[in-house]
Amino acid sequence: MIIDGHIHATYWSKEKFLGRGVEFSELERCLETCGMAGAVLTCTDLRRNDLVLDFIKNRAKGRYWFFPWVKPGDVSDMDFVENHLKEVNGIKLHPSCDAIRVTDPRAKPVLEFASANNLPVMIHCGRWQEMSSYTYALEVASTYVGIPFILSHMGGDTPELEMATIADVEASGLNNVYLGIEGVREYWAIEEAVRRLGAQHVIFGSDYPLGHPKMYLGLVDALNIDDEERALILGGNILRLLGEGV
Repeated sequence: MIIDGHIHATYWSKEKFLGRGVEFSELERCLETCGMAGAVLTCTDLRRNDLVLDFIKNRAKGRYWFFPWVKPGDVSDMDFVENHLKEVNGIKLHPSCDAIRVTDPRAKPVLEFASANNLPVMIHCGRWQEMSSYTYALEVASTYVGIPFILSHMGGDTPELEMATIADVEASGLNNVYLGIEGVREYWAIEEAVRRLGAQHVIFGSDYPLGHPKMYLGLVDALNIDDEERALILGGNILRLLGEGV
């Protein structure tokens, strides 16, 4: 079963990715043509969590999972999450877009809420090291060891950051850290993550519609790994974190 662990539904602002976006009907066609059984959905920098949730509520259970994008310190975002807790499957934090580190005191209530409600946390890790360094994500992961943390872009979307993330996760001994492959081009970095951390800590994602699932399905196909490891990456790991009994 293939599950895309990272899709942005609706449209980005004009300032981000030229306003790139996707209609929900197009999203569904993409999943079907790529042979995917479902996806984790979050919104964009416009944070239209309401539109994403409305779409999911009208679809079959077990097809989509909802990670609302929460800006630390934004009361309306947390009110939304609290009011729709039964429909929330995880939390998305984006330190680059929101310009707030995950170690910032404003993020603490979000992380404590996730911990209290057994929600995975997906953290954008990027090249803006002052704000979105993977090291900040590892710092909060070491504090909230009961929360699964998914580090997007394998820690930073450059070969140097990807390899540094793998090394530091391995050295930390943290079992609650997972690496998303969206945005990654270096197949050998993914193989290194599998070798050093285990396939159970790598999660398939595409960042659609910024990337396309077929790109990353091809990347996984190119890996020198066995079928069991491939199955974990393509869906088994994220389903386990979502409590789907895999």
